[in-house]
Amino acid sequence: MKMRFLLLAPFCAFLTACGGSPEDPVLAKAGTEEVRASHLQQFMDRIPEGLRQGNSPLEVQRRLLESLIDMRLLAQEAKQTQIEEDPAFVDQLETVRRGGLLDLYQRRQINERLSVSSEELEHHYHETHRDRALRFSGIMLPTKEEAERIVSLLKKGADFHQLAAAHSEHKETGERGGDSGGYKLRDQMSPAVAEGVAHLKVGEISAPVPVQYNRRTHFAVFKILDEMPAPPAASEALLREELMRAKRMERIRLVLDSLMQVYAPQAQEAQLTLFSQRCQQSGEVLPQFSAAESELPLVTFQGGQITVGDLLLTAQEAHFSPRQLASVAAVDHFLKNVTIPAHLFEAEAKRLHLDRDSTLVAGLARKREELSLEVLRQREVDSHISASEEEARAFFDANPEKFTAPLTILATEILVASDSLAQQLKRRLEEGEDASKLVLQYTQREGAIHHEGQIRLNVFTEVFFQGIHAAALRLEPGEVGGPVRVREGYSVFKVTDKVLEKAPYDAESRRRALAYVKVDKAKHSYVDYVRGLREKYRIEVDEAALRKMPAPAPTAKS
Repeated sequence: MKMRFLLLAPFCAFLTACGGSPEDPVLAKAGTEEVRASHLQQFMDRIPEGLRQGNSPLEVQRRLLESLIDMRLLAQEAKQTQIEEDPAFVDQLETVRRGGLLDLYQRRQINERLSVSSEELEHHYHETHRDRALRFSGIMLPTKEEAERIVSLLKKGADFHQLAAAHSEHKETGERGGDSGGYKLRDQMSPAVAEGVAHLKVGEISAPVPVQYNRRTHFAVFKILDEMPAPPAASEALLREELMRAKRMERIRLVLDSLMQVYAPQAQEAQLTLFSQRCQQSGEVLPQFSAAESELPLVTFQGGQITVGDLLLTAQEAHFSPRQLASVAAVDHFLKNVTIPAHLFEAEAKRLHLDRDSTLVAGLARKREELSLEVLRQREVDSHISASEEEARAFFDANPEKFTAPLTILATEILVASDSLAQQLKRRLEEGEDASKLVLQYTQREGAIHHEGQIRLNVFTEVFFQGIHAAALRLEPGEVGGPVRVREGYSVFKVTDKVLEKAPYDAESRRRALAYVKVDKAKHSYVDYVRGLREKYRIEVDEAALRKMPAPAPTAKS
């Protein structure tokens, strides 16, 4: 047995060096690194199904293996060129590290300690007057003084209907005595209107409420005509969100007050003055500081300090301009409300050893690898790319589809509270009734009545008209769509036009064309750069070992 082991030992060592263990064979060598079957499998597991391209499972594996080899070569080049010492890499990794640690601290010490009870939901439901829908009339006036005069007349017994017909700037509702038509939940009103009327009883008159009309601020006086019960389910999600937001802010305030007492931060006036003076002199870009200046302490606290460099990094992350930090008072305010809380939370997170959390550490390790490749590409490829005016104009002329505004669908919409009414209105639209008149009579969409129900549907407004945009895409001008169930009720609409226009070659088109040209050049340059690495580093692929890999399992569909 001993002799047999001695004879087999060199052979086993040879297998390990050349092909790995049978359970995890080496598929390739990329420079100084081995790529094993397990590495390829882990890489494949992270790749979306749509990126697994190939005529056969083997071809898919071969393509992904080549991609993984490229990544290993880039990682070796990043290490060899000491990319992790690049200031851009250091700053970005520090931002990721601090962001991840603060997110974890907030989740553990704040979010996970919050809850909303059914009793709290019930109380907030009644307290915010979401327990009823209101029908009201309004008189719109051009100034607050005129609105206050109308309020005075109403208090003396004047007839609301007559005042609305005679004085309301909004003629369509004024002709109906100010009746806006239909019932509205609090969350279907604008914040200003909700604040002004939600608490009023039937028959009561509001104080003047600022409203937007024809792109100007007007003032409206409302009278509550009627109310009807509204179920809690209609606003439960918003109620819970509001309560959680309030509790979160209160919890943050309490935690921060406690940490301020424990860590006792003290501002250093000389450095505050230095920072503000540099911001005054730096124009549109945040100032630069020498290495020595960056280490100057702006704030000292128990066990640590906040330096000039720390404040500069926080200001960059918050996208602050020099003008916003051009006085000692402004710097002090930013420190107290942003920088100091962030650093105290970070200090406390470290005291609780959250920086050692396995998920956080693993995520940071992955981000380190990603950032090293991103900074390498930026430094070695993207920073050397330029584009001329001639190239930008040529790209604009050759690619008109890239400079065409997204398809915009113009439609006249009516939003109502019930499906049955929406179905009735759809039939009336299909029978040819005037959509604009039906809008004035029935719609409950805030603001739509001022534009005769006209809405613009495209990729930019889709978030405001979810479901409606998708339905309208299938229709031609003149066709009627809906009812579509939306958060505010039921929407029916008539498509009036579909518009697709090419943008002119102006400053914005020029900027986009230059960007397109640079991106296209960068892609080709990056391919050439990676090809150069393949010539620099030795690559060996074990085709036989690759063929023995099991076929990739299909990605589970959600």
